[in-house]
Amino acid sequence: MRMVSIREKTANPKTKSVEVVIATENPVERVDPETEDVVREILAMDGVEFRGGKNQLPIVDSHDRSTVRNVLGSVRNIRVDGTELIGDAVFAHDADSQNAFRKLMDGHLTDFSITAEPRDVQVIQRGETQVIRGQEITGPAHYVSRWSPTDASLVAAGADETSTVRELLRAYKIKRSGQMSLNSTIKKALIEHGMPDQIDDPTDALSWMLDQQRAEGDEEELPVEEEELIESAEDEEELPMAEEAAEEEEERADDEIVVDDEELDEEDEPEVKERVKRALVTDRKRRREIVALCKKAGLQRSFADSLCNRGVSISRARVKVLEKMVKSKPIGTSAGAGDRIDMVSSRDDKFYNAVRDGIISRAMVGVSRRPAFEGRKPTAGYQDFERMGLRRIAEEILRRGGVDVNRLTPQQIAMVAMGHKPTISRMKYSGIMRAGEAYHTTGIFPNLLLDAANKTLLAGYDEHPGTWQMWGRQAPSVPDFKEINRIRFSESPDLLVVPENKDYAEGPTSDYREKYVVEKFGRLFTVSWETVVNDDLDAISRIPAMHGSAARRTQNRIFYAALTANAAMADGVALFHSTHSNLDASGAPPSVAELNAAYTAMRTQTGLDGSTIINVTPQFLIVPAALEATAYQLIGSIADPSTTTATNEDAARAGFNSGTTNIYGPQGPRRLTVIAEPELDGNSATAWYLAASNSSIDTIELSYLQGEESPVLENEWNLLNDTYTYKIRQTFGVKPIDWRGMWKNPGT
Repeated sequence: MRMVSIREKTANPKTKSVEVVIATENPVERVDPETEDVVREILAMDGVEFRGGKNQLPIVDSHDRSTVRNVLGSVRNIRVDGTELIGDAVFAHDADSQNAFRKLMDGHLTDFSITAEPRDVQVIQRGETQVIRGQEITGPAHYVSRWSPTDASLVAAGADETSTVRELLRAYKIKRSGQMSLNSTIKKALIEHGMPDQIDDPTDALSWMLDQQRAEGDEEELPVEEEELIESAEDEEELPMAEEAAEEEEERADDEIVVDDEELDEEDEPEVKERVKRALVTDRKRRREIVALCKKAGLQRSFADSLCNRGVSISRARVKVLEKMVKSKPIGTSAGAGDRIDMVSSRDDKFYNAVRDGIISRAMVGVSRRPAFEGRKPTAGYQDFERMGLRRIAEEILRRGGVDVNRLTPQQIAMVAMGHKPTISRMKYSGIMRAGEAYHTTGIFPNLLLDAANKTLLAGYDEHPGTWQMWGRQAPSVPDFKEINRIRFSESPDLLVVPENKDYAEGPTSDYREKYVVEKFGRLFTVSWETVVNDDLDAISRIPAMHGSAARRTQNRIFYAALTANAAMADGVALFHSTHSNLDASGAPPSVAELNAAYTAMRTQTGLDGSTIINVTPQFLIVPAALEATAYQLIGSIADPSTTTATNEDAARAGFNSGTTNIYGPQGPRRLTVIAEPELDGNSATAWYLAASNSSIDTIELSYLQGEESPVLENEWNLLNDTYTYKIRQTFGVKPIDWRGMWKNPGT
């Protein structure tokens, strides 16, 4: 963001406008997020590019572009004047915009800034000097040769972009002084794998992580498949001593760095040469430390070279290495050189993972035909928990959490394991439970049950797909609950003959749109305290699976409700109507003759212009359960089942109804796929439909909210009735988009 200079003398009270200088080529200091170094940024004025080619920017209130209500006007007639970009700030006529203009002219508002997005950036490193377009620029600097302004913003005093820059500079200085703090996400991931939570310095965290790698062979319990690691660990007992010797050798080498005089400019003064020499020594030492750090961490040399070439400081490099190890590398069960950096899983992690997989394996029995562990191997030892009761599992978890389970009743064990806070407090007060181990009792057991419930929920969801997916369209998921607009453009008209010396005629087009929104659907179910006491696993197996099936059933019901409701489309006409040429006027059961009429009507449907034939081909015959046998008989017959008289002797002797070929049969040219849907019977047991493939034309579509393409399961303890309440939620919307891809016969 950059400050805008307001030329008050150009203010025009009638037009509510004032000339402003949007940007100049003067350098502006900012913090480079990669190197966290302060750099000077220069915008080339002739490199400005407006999005969409529009020479105009919106004026928004305090950089808040989330709603059009915050738009106060626009900067228009933007032009380059030497090294300045100038425009006319014109304010809108509504009260808020006019008040903002008056406050600006009265001097109450003084801060007016723009936001720009760099497109092409030439990076000039620290100590480097380049001449660009006759301008000598010394690094660290960024020369932006192409950029796009996005908006101008009127901001209150004290909240302008320079305060943001000052805050970045302040944070930068704190970090340079050694007060760097550990990223909260990284810290959380490391704490979950055993790092003491008091570690807050990235250097200390990196040291702890490297120590964990060196201590890989010290685990007391290793899975059977990792026995080969034990032998290799025994051969590396002297590794720490070797590393210490290598580090001492590196330190001695750093003190002996020699700079060749040929690297220095002969014309430089002695003191300049000395400064350059010291800078080269410092930079080489920095590069060597970064390379050694990446090598010790097992990261590729290309990553180290990238840090070195970008001028990243050694302190910042430690943070980058730590982030690379945690974010980019899997946290597994082995560590070694090369491109793989892993941390050793703790014994508790292995235990909890084995318990989780044991519960999932048991819960999936009778729920799904699919394997419980698709795409991965179950944790070693999970079989020990496949048949273990929930109460026994709760006991084991509490025992690991420092609870004396021998002094608890089965009811108390269930209460503590499920996170009942009053019971936990009493356990701590009486000395039955260690004060610092609440995590193991209030979080682990419910989360294990949630994992199993979620697995069976999705199994029930996946194994009961609705028929709508066979012919309907799943649209791209949407990010919010705002109105969805589906726009369809009309067909271009046919080409016309162009006589000699005559102009080409323009081909007019139009558009058509349907609107809808996604809606939230959900239910609650509970896992009670008594469930754990009674070792009743159905609460986390059968019940979630049933809710998963219900979620899929709900989708199917809502989808077919959109078909049978026959609601008005955007043109004000019902989905199936004679005006849309997609409704049979008389009504009859499915037959070759009725299919012929429907087929002809769909093939001759016209586009939005009312004249262009779009040739829609039916592909699906959709019937209620009451017509299922009729439909399959019709589509499965080689001969026309509606013809009762044999047309030749061979057909008569063979027992066929006729010798007339059924063009909709298995050998006919108009083969259709039958979809029998019981959801239709509740509306009509006689009505049936034809639909085209959704790849050729829109029919009805379903759109999910992003992240909720499958049901979401959440849980929470309910103190009022000693239960964990589970909430299943899925968010989606359904809407007919184009009537031309469907046909309805009301039947008789």
